[in-house]
Amino acid sequence: MYTSIHVDAFKQRLQLPADYKIDGLLASGTWDLYAKNRHVPHLESAFKSLGIDSELIKIETEELGHAYEFTVEGKRYWFVPVMGTAVMSQYAHLASLLGSKKNILVGMVGGLKNGIKPGDFIIPSASKGNENALMYDRTKADLLFYPDQALTDSLKHRMSHKTIYEGITNTCEVMFAETADDVKSWSELGYLGVEMEAAMMFALSSYFHVPSTALLYVADNLVEEVTMFDEGYGDSKVIREDARKLQYEVALAELLA
Repeated sequence: MYTSIHVDAFKQRLQLPADYKIDGLLASGTWDLYAKNRHVPHLESAFKSLGIDSELIKIETEELGHAYEFTVEGKRYWFVPVMGTAVMSQYAHLASLLGSKKNILVGMVGGLKNGIKPGDFIIPSASKGNENALMYDRTKADLLFYPDQALTDSLKHRMSHKTIYEGITNTCEVMFAETADDVKSWSELGYLGVEMEAAMMFALSSYFHVPSTALLYVADNLVEEVTMFDEGYGDSKVIREDARKLQYEVALAELLA
């Protein structure tokens, strides 16, 4: 089926030039309606902080309508802000076919370890996935999918001045269906946090032999029963915004390195 379709057929279907390619993917796990006002400004700020003369250009092709492209030193990159694996997997799949040399995921994560605070960072050493990740690696009995170690180590080095937790996260795409028992079980299994895309990103990237990694900031701590509906959640807004801004600066620097 679709795995057998050549990249040239995708280019023709998506109205891309025959010589079109990209050098890297920055994927952001977020509700796409937040992208323009909550994420694009942070990435544009990261350009300025890193002294990069570039601009984000929204791709007009309807089937690539969530994506932006930007060019640095003659190399083209994609920025794709979408939530969950269903849509993100299509962009990551296409990016990998189109020549991506790094797939980097940023986003937020719900904490599953006591003491983790909003604004802290989790760099997954692995993510426990489900059938979506298994579509790219059907041999994984333990459902653990791994980032590229060298890329992850480089990312950690860039974050050495911040509070970082490294360990296994759990990819779950149905946030509102998570129960207190789920959270308790995930925490007891040693998962540091729950997110919505990492396992798929790692599995897909490995399938295409593209190095991948993830840098996630903590939005809330579920095991401490603090969610976005908690009365004190708003108190951490500035901390979370600062973490998101730093996240984009670090991820962009790593993408372009």
